[in-house]
Formats: sequence, C-alpha cells, structure tokens
Amino acid sequence: MTDRQQIGGLSMRKTALGMAVASMMLLWGCSGNEQRPSSDSGAGKENAKLEPVTLSFYSKLTPDEFDNYIVQHVKKKFPHVTLKQVEQKTAKMQDLITTGNVPDIIWEGSTNLQTLTPLKVMADLRPFAEKHKFDFGKYRDGLVDTVKAYSESGQLHFLPFNVFEFALHYNKDVFNKFGIPFPKDHMTWDDAAALANKMNRVDNGVQYVGMRPPLSTNRTQMQLSLPYVDPKTGKASLQTEGWKRLFETIRSTYPGPSTVRSFFDYRDEFLKQRTVGMLPDILLLQNSVMADYEKEGLDWDVVTYPVFADKPKVGAGLFSDGMVISAGSKHADLAFQIIAFLSTDPEVQLHATRDGRVTGLKDPQLLARAFENNPSAKNKNLKQISTLNFPATYPMNDYDRRGLVVVESKLKSYVAGKGDVNTLLREAEEQLDKDIAAQKLQ
Repeated sequence: MTDRQQIGGLSMRKTALGMAVASMMLLWGCSGNEQRPSSDSGAGKENAKLEPVTLSFYSKLTPDEFDNYIVQHVKKKFPHVTLKQVEQKTAKMQDLITTGNVPDIIWEGSTNLQTLTPLKVMADLRPFAEKHKFDFGKYRDGLVDTVKAYSESGQLHFLPFNVFEFALHYNKDVFNKFGIPFPKDHMTWDDAAALANKMNRVDNGVQYVGMRPPLSTNRTQMQLSLPYVDPKTGKASLQTEGWKRLFETIRSTYPGPSTVRSFFDYRDEFLKQRTVGMLPDILLLQNSVMADYEKEGLDWDVVTYPVFADKPKVGAGLFSDGMVISAGSKHADLAFQIIAFLSTDPEVQLHATRDGRVTGLKDPQLLARAFENNPSAKNKNLKQISTLNFPATYPMNDYDRRGLVVVESKLKSYVAGKGDVNTLLREAEEQLDKDIAAQKLQ
C-alpha cells in the first residue's frame, strides 16, 4: 500500500468534455427502482430471486485486494450482483466519461475528491441515505463533516472504506544511543521539536537527525484548518498568522537551513539508514512491510501524532480510501446499498481493520483489533493512535490542490533560509491568485 495522498493537479476539460458530460447525464438517468435487500436472515433467499445485474467498479486496488476486501463480501450479501473491476491504471476517468462508460462505483481517496468535482460525476448520497435510513452516527466524530466540506454546497459524495492512521514513529536505538527518554503520547509539536534538537548531532562521522518533518504539508495544513482561498472573495488567503505558524512549525523540525528532500528519502533515512530519531506521518504499518526492517535491526515504536498546544486533541485530518457513486449510474440505488454495506458492516470492516485498513467507524471493539494480522504490530503502543479527533472543517474549493503546490514551493525556500516568512507568504499568495485566474480561463 502506498501513500494515497500524493500531490497533483487535475485540469478541467474544456467545452467538449463539458458537453459530453452533460449529454451523458441526460442519457444515463438515475434509477431508484432496485429492490432493497432485506436485512434479516432471509436476505440471501430474497436476493436469489432478483435479476442478475453487473455493476462496474473503478478501482486502484489490485485484483487480489479487490476480491479480498470487496467482491467476496458483496457476493455473500448481494448474490445477484456481479462486480466488474475497471482498473484505474488502465483507464482514465475523462476517457470513460467521453465514451459513456462511467463506472457505477468509483474508489477514490478523500483528499482526491476535488479532482472529480470538475467532471460532475459524483452523485449526492444524501437522498439515498434518507431513503434507506442510513445511520451516519456510526462514523467517527467529524468524519462526515469533513467529507461534506469537499463539496460545493454541503453534498455528501463519499463513504469511507478505511481511514489512514497517523503516528509519531521513533527509533529506540537512536534514543538509547544518546541517553534520551522516549517520546510520549499527546506531545505537542514544540515538545517534539525540543526533543529532536537533542539528537541533532554528528557521531563518528554519521549525521543524526532528531526528527524529519511531516512528509506532506497538507497534514499540518489540515490539522490547523487553514484555507488556501477566502470563500467570500475567491482570492488566495495565505498571509495569515495560521500559515505563518505552519511555516515556522515545519522549519522547527529541521536541524538548521536545509534542502527539503523527498518523501522516500526521509522514510529511507528512518527505515534503512536508521539515522533519524522520529518520523511523524501515516502509520508505517499501513504502507511498509515493517517485519523486513525489523529483521534488519530496526527497533521502533510509536506514540500519538504531535498536536498544537491550543488544539490538544486534534490530529492530522481525514485521509481515507472510500467509494463514490457515479451520478450517471443506472443502478445508483443498488450501488448505494453496496457501498453503505461495505463501509459499515461489522464483518467487512473487521476483516479490513485486522489487515490494517482501519475502519472509519467509531466502534471501539473494531478499533481495538486494528493490525491484528500484522506481526509487527505486536507489543506496539497503538491503543492511543485512534483517539485524536478530526480537525474542524474549513472552506475548501477547486484551487486547493494548486495552493498546496504553491505553498510547498515557498516552504522549501523558507526551510533553506532563502527568505523571511512574511515575504514568502506574500509571494505565495500572489502566485496562487495568478494561478486561480488562469484556471478560470480554462
């Protein structure tokens, strides 16, 4: 599994694509006539009488993952349904729209929903939820509000399959080498930076670094609930105390003026070179085979992700894999029943959670069994990892992804000592305003 929140942009198609989308919407329609399966023990018998139906499922999962986490459960609950996987690596959404082959269900990351917004392919799930009396209270507090914040007018386009947990990883050997106490749960960024500074040193010709920064700026940006754009003016809003705080916090994690390197460089420093004391990011159990590194000598553990002193229980934000229904699906009602089942059924979610695809549900019994199938999770300090709250929502829009690129460019200059924070934020704001104007002309 890789970090699914990679930085990137997606431009809106021009007039031809817009016309194609509009035409497809008229042709497809949205059928709400599928029979709802019973929730009692006779559901299998009832479904067996239904006409067979095939739904297409656009997914970045491997075929084995798709069968393991999706198909086998759907076949049991909805025996009349066949899911046909359309792999994202072989088909672009824009091309599927143009040819009229938009899939019924779309698998996507929550932070990538804005890439789908210009394409007008996401159905609002609220009417289906109301019809089927779907209980949103099952999810962790703040999750649904965060998903709604990605929409234009409070629509709900996404149900989570799993969420990504965040943690502050630490290398016990580095701490022991310098006689420094291990980090603790619920530390602030200031606490973590002060602890890191004790390890920033050269020893026998080897440079040790106390802590590498969060490996993407949007972790901290979401934690502080910082908008890129003022929703009232439509202009960039980066010359604020919040953004200044973010820049200064990130720079405090470096031992001095530095060249910002890549995600993989920093992760390798922690996992392979083992010259880094702490690494705050997505819990590595979710995207690295930690058993292999342990065999090579890595002795590690985790505490909760660092927080800001005035937001003591607020984590990095919602990063999630989940499902969207196509607005053009002829089986939208059935598709909703399927994604609602996958998102909330205890058996489905326990299966995934034990493997490390941690549930977005608040059920403590499910959360307690996270990573149960991963031998590297044994005896790790995981009990507190899921206790941090999702941040307060903030105004989001289609220019946020461009804003992230602009901000990170200026942040690199700040970390390298090539400018003061106020000047760099002013330049970032000016650049983002230019980019917004250019994007509006596309």
